[in-house]
Amino acid sequence: MYEGVAERTGVHFERSEVRRSGGYCASLTDLMRKARASGDGTFYLPLGMWPADTERIELRKPWVVMS
Repeated sequence: MYEGVAERTGVHFERSEVRRSGGYCASLTDLMRKARASGDGTFYLPLGMWPADTERIELRKPWVVMS
């Protein structure tokens, strides 16, 4: 996660290695919540939770001001 963009790295970890990490996310919703709360950082998401055929996800979108 860097500047509001999550990118798939292709690095694989054993669940037991990252399970107790504060960066472990059980779902994409959990990833978004932690990214908003913590900002940039390394987060771990189970491979099956990442959207298929997607390399990056914009998690912070700019506000649209309505007049």
